[in-house]
Amino acid sequence: MRLSPSLLPAAVVSAALLLSACGGGSTASSGGQGAAAGPPVSGGTLRYGLQADPQCLDPRQGGLTVSLTVTRSVVDSLLDQDPETGEIAPWLAESWEVNEDASAFTFHLRDDVTFSDGEKLTAELVKKNFDSVAELGPLAGLPLQYLTGYEGTEVVDEHTATVTFAAPNAQFLQAASSMSLGLLSSESLAKTPEELCTGQYAASGPFTIESYEPSTSVAIVRREGYDWAPARAAHTGDAYLDRVEFSVISEGSVRTGSLVSDQLDVIGDVPTQDLPQLQAGAEYQVVSRPNPGNAGGLLVNTTRPVLGDPAVRQALLLGVDRATVSSTLFFDEAPPATAVLSSSTPGWSDLSDALAYDPDAATAALDDAGWEVGSDGIREKDGQRLTVEATWNPAIGWGKQVLELAQQDYAKIGVELTIRTITLPELNQVLGDRDYDLFYNSQTRPDPDVLWGNFSPANPGNRHGGTDDELAAVLDEQRTTTDPAVRSPLVETAQELILADGFTVPIVESVSILGAASTVQGIDWEASSKPVFYDIWLSQG
Repeated sequence: MRLSPSLLPAAVVSAALLLSACGGGSTASSGGQGAAAGPPVSGGTLRYGLQADPQCLDPRQGGLTVSLTVTRSVVDSLLDQDPETGEIAPWLAESWEVNEDASAFTFHLRDDVTFSDGEKLTAELVKKNFDSVAELGPLAGLPLQYLTGYEGTEVVDEHTATVTFAAPNAQFLQAASSMSLGLLSSESLAKTPEELCTGQYAASGPFTIESYEPSTSVAIVRREGYDWAPARAAHTGDAYLDRVEFSVISEGSVRTGSLVSDQLDVIGDVPTQDLPQLQAGAEYQVVSRPNPGNAGGLLVNTTRPVLGDPAVRQALLLGVDRATVSSTLFFDEAPPATAVLSSSTPGWSDLSDALAYDPDAATAALDDAGWEVGSDGIREKDGQRLTVEATWNPAIGWGKQVLELAQQDYAKIGVELTIRTITLPELNQVLGDRDYDLFYNSQTRPDPDVLWGNFSPANPGNRHGGTDDELAAVLDEQRTTTDPAVRSPLVETAQELILADGFTVPIVESVSILGAASTVQGIDWEASSKPVFYDIWLSQG
């Protein structure tokens, strides 16, 4: 059963289509990035504060933002994606062709690429990498989704490979530009999953992993002879920096303190309460970028008794004040959610009317469904108290604060929200077992197929546990075409159905926010909002 269709007016389709992202650029305030810094210079060590432990440095196994922040500069991909336009571009593959139904993709590889252990890039190596994902099985969470229906890779010749699928898989082009399908050397692929998680591998990127101390630090060093950066890079040849030293500092205020005391040069996930301090002085800069993908929101487990009631899901959707979350926690740096997808995602449509804060309508829905207000203000029905438990991805620094604000809003409509804390090591188990009522999370991917993993009823790993044959069909159909004029309306329909089913409660768009010393030059982002270290250099200040 779906929520009331009256809550879902016709959406305005944005100008963004499949390969044209909307407004994905970064913004910077204060600091010294600009022509006054002079021409780039090589050398130096960048000290970077990570907000959490990467857990695993194998790009196929490690899906955390902090893990991919490290590995993006170590591991190259077949294709690249322009962060401004969303267009797919060459990288390790010079060109490619897609067959008529998007079930076969032929890549023509560069012939000058080498890995840090000396191996050359070949079609056989591409085959080994994609075949290895199936061998990893559930450990390869994201790449396993990207290769759904994978039938194999044909080695046409030394530098030509054709990847085939059992069914249309239009999202694969963007997937081939992601870190999750980045390429490792043959010798690396023979290592155990545990060894790969510790960074014991060779790849073709401009940096190599020197060391990893779990929960403490990671160090990457410049590789000599790198000469195949994607065309959007600001320079060619070797990276400017000698090395990047990452320190794991989970407490946001400590990261900020380390930046202002000159113990760090850059910090990730700037606490929003510290933004005014960093924006006020010329010695610092704040650089942010909207994250494409699923907006930050509550994944709803409909298999839980209370959440099996569509009226409760409807009340949760209408009963949270998104604008207040945005202004209170993010100083409007992260806008309120306007759809299931964030506005910087290709295929986004404006569904903000369906997400308008309407506590009166939420109250009416619960009244009509027989949930009566108890003596303490919390509703009950048939002896059952209207209590739901929420947890959050611990890698999202502001997750608990979002839940606390939602907790206040829900109390006003008679819903008791309790908050549960989990640790990073527990994360995959909690998600895999669907061990939650509500789970606050966002997922970054610059392709609308990000909806399929979390919400397709055809995916056994979906996050809601519900059924909807129409939604499953639409999400499958959007995988059949690379034509944005056909795909975008399907993506819009899928989001309408997800909201109508109450499978998620979008709250606020996710945003990547870096704080940096003014001496750090050339900060930029790749398409999934990970910083690019290849072009960064240090001025004297």
